[in-house]
Amino acid sequence: FFRRTIVPYGSAGAPMHRYRFIIRASDYTYDDPRGRSLPSDWAAKDHARRIIRELRQDGFDPSSVLLVTDDKGATVHSIPFWVPV
Repeated sequence: FFRRTIVPYGSAGAPMHRYRFIIRASDYTYDDPRGRSLPSDWAAKDHARRIIRELRQDGFDPSSVLLVTDDKGATVHSIPFWVPV
């Protein structure tokens, strides 16, 4: 019998991974040089959705795309700004 333990973001002992959030707009690309440490791909997607919501409120170009890459540089999520988040 296995028990699953849920560990909150940033809890001691939880493995953290570095994710970068890259915005591709029609006229430029913003590359996040520092990134953010998060425990999972799911947490990174949740963070990306918050970024998109904030930028849309500021009138950001709805044709933009937010790419989430992991610490190896692989794209784990690609979220268009027009998708409801």
